[in-house]
Amino acid sequence: LTRFVLNPLAMPPLRFCMGARVRCSTGPVEWSAGTVVALWYREEHWKPGRSAPYQVRLDDDALIFAPADDDGLVRAEATFDKLLYEETQAAERKSAAYRTDVVERYQRRHSALFEVDVLPRFLDPKLHAVLEVGGDVSSLWRKEASGLFSLPMVTEEFCRLLLEECEHFEAWCAAEGVALHRPNTMNNHGAIIDDFGMDRMMDALMRRCVEPLARAAGFADVVASGCTFRSHHAFLVSYAMGRDLDLSFHVDSSDATLNVCLGKDFEGGELFFRGVRCRAHQQTGCRGGEGGPD
Repeated sequence: LTRFVLNPLAMPPLRFCMGARVRCSTGPVEWSAGTVVALWYREEHWKPGRSAPYQVRLDDDALIFAPADDDGLVRAEATFDKLLYEETQAAERKSAAYRTDVVERYQRRHSALFEVDVLPRFLDPKLHAVLEVGGDVSSLWRKEASGLFSLPMVTEEFCRLLLEECEHFEAWCAAEGVALHRPNTMNNHGAIIDDFGMDRMMDALMRRCVEPLARAAGFADVVASGCTFRSHHAFLVSYAMGRDLDLSFHVDSSDATLNVCLGKDFEGGELFFRGVRCRAHQQTGCRGGEGGPD
C-alpha cells in the first residue's frame, strides 16, 4: 500500500513536530508510547482532502495514525502522567459525589446483597468450604488455557438477586431522572455495581475469593503472601436483540478478571480469550499456548 505525506508547510500548525515523543490512545483506557514520524499523513485510498495530523511509530514498531490533533488522542509524553493523574482525580471526585447522592436516595430491593456478612450464603458451597479452611482452591477449577480457569463460584440465588437489583436500579434512575453511568465506553446497557451501594460486598468478594484464587493460579501480583489487590471495578452488562449484541475484542486493564454468567435463558454468549498483554503489545498476535486450550 502506497502512503503519502502532505507538505506540512501548507497545512495548519500542529502541536507536535517530527520526532516528538507522544502517548497515543490505543484503546478505551489504553495509551501507548511512540514517536511522530510524519505530519499530515495520507493513505492512497483516502478521499481528496482527508489527512491525519500525525503518523506515529509505537515503541513496539507498529505504525498508527492520529485522525485529529486532539488531547484525547495524542498527548506529550513528558506531561502525560501528570495530566492523566489530574484527570483521574477529577473523575474520582465526580464519581464519589454521584454515588453519595444515589446511595442516600436509592431504595434497595434486596438488602441481603449489601450485607458483607451474608457473602458466605451466596458462594458455591464447595468453594466456601475450601476457603473456610484455607484449602487448595485449585482442586475446584478446570484449566481452560494458560492463566484461564473456570469454576462454580456463586449461587443461582445470588445471580437472580443481582439481576433483579440491577433492573430495579435502572428503573429507579429513569423514574428519578438520575443519569445511569454505563460500565465502559463499549457497552450501552448495564450498570456499575458500586454506583448503587454494593461496593463493600464487591470488595469482600475480591478479598475473600478472587485474591485466594489469583494466588493459587500463580498470578504474579498476588503470589507473595502479603500482596493484595488495590481496587475493583465491578459492573453488569446485558446483551439482547435490539440492544448490545456483542463486545468487541479488547484488553482488560486489570491484574485479574472475574467473569460471571448471571443466567436467564439465552443462546450464544461464548467468551474468547486471546492471552495476556502488556499495554505496549495489546494488538499483537497469539503466541504458543494462548487463545485456546493447552
